[in-house]
Amino acid sequence: MTDLALHGGSPVWTAGWPRWPQLGPDTLQRVTGTLRGERWAVSGPWTGSRPVERELAERFAEFVGAGWCVPVDHCSSALIAGLHALGVGPGDEVIVPGLTWVASASVVARTGAVPVLVDIDPDTLCIDPRAVEAAITPATVAVTAVHLYSAMADMDALRALADRHGLALVEDAAQSYGASWRGAGAGSLGDFGTFSAQQGKTLTSGEGGLFVTSHETLRAKVEMLRGDGRRYAPGPHTPGRPDLEELSVVQGWNMHLTEIQASLLLDGLERLPEQNRRRGLFAEQLDKDLVAEGDLDPIVPYAANDQRAYYHYAIRLREGAFAGLDAAAVCEALGAELGYWVHTPYRPLDGHPLYDPRRLPGAARGPRADRLDPGRFHLPVAHREAARTVLFHHPMLLGEDAHREAIVEAFEKVRRNAGRLRAAEAK
Repeated sequence: MTDLALHGGSPVWTAGWPRWPQLGPDTLQRVTGTLRGERWAVSGPWTGSRPVERELAERFAEFVGAGWCVPVDHCSSALIAGLHALGVGPGDEVIVPGLTWVASASVVARTGAVPVLVDIDPDTLCIDPRAVEAAITPATVAVTAVHLYSAMADMDALRALADRHGLALVEDAAQSYGASWRGAGAGSLGDFGTFSAQQGKTLTSGEGGLFVTSHETLRAKVEMLRGDGRRYAPGPHTPGRPDLEELSVVQGWNMHLTEIQASLLLDGLERLPEQNRRRGLFAEQLDKDLVAEGDLDPIVPYAANDQRAYYHYAIRLREGAFAGLDAAAVCEALGAELGYWVHTPYRPLDGHPLYDPRRLPGAARGPRADRLDPGRFHLPVAHREAARTVLFHHPMLLGEDAHREAIVEAFEKVRRNAGRLRAAEAK
């Protein structure tokens, strides 16, 4: 156990990790029932049974604490439909954190508006309200708060800023199922909130998204936007005919979630609270174990973030710790010891290879191209924190005490061998 696994030594852990996604006792029965029910999509024929999607919408809105939910095919679709419903368009600016997945910003450019990247709070890795205020211009119409990895953005400060400047407040809660702010669910605090059901998320149907709001006008617009302008018809319904009515109100897209996906999400929603509880206990103990050595810093959520939800567990290397190695090198060594992917955060958007809205069709023409250039934004905190942060994906947090102890032991092994690892890197 002396040599690092990277250097041919025996790894700390070889017994595997909890898998994801997970099936519950009723998953296959639910999906099979939907398949046999002959309605596989919202646009499918009325069969006499209520669509699964409508039950999902009601149950998820209740879970979040919002007035309504509109299921869609992706979280990106939820964001872009919500922005369109707000009236965001060409000439507008939307402020977005510089440390997030690329879609949080690219959807803004897809509306014709300009994504304005701002820096993050080092304690939470979420958008910094002070940076938001400094970036507001007469063209600003909205702010997107992304609740990242395991913490929520400062919703009190952002709400106050939005109200003071007459801005919409959007919550990208893709990673925050079950988190809360002063008892209010993540996603329920902005004008609208969005969630991702992509395979890696803590509630998943492989792909999918969920739009939530307590503003009825936004719900009505998004329902039509995601259905090529159609919405559910009030009835009576004709067997064999879709129960959708066509309206001349908005031009939309086909962003429907399938009934099979809705069945998977309903099934996963029943298990989510217990899974969140287990992840939280694992992470709280891991914080205590890892911080005790004095060379690692935990995420420090705002006090109002009274319930955390863990998409990733994040821990940061202190300056000079681990022989001055950066997080990427430590992650590689930890992953080899644990037999599971351990990685760094998203690359900040001013230099992310997947993010340059000037590459969108038609976007690079004229003066707007300069405004879309991500390189014009200064994100020093995002770069500093990304370079020192180590992430563990949420399935690992569903493990047992032995799994947690293996993580602690892996850190200790990398710590003991950090000098040798640094020397090997220098060759």
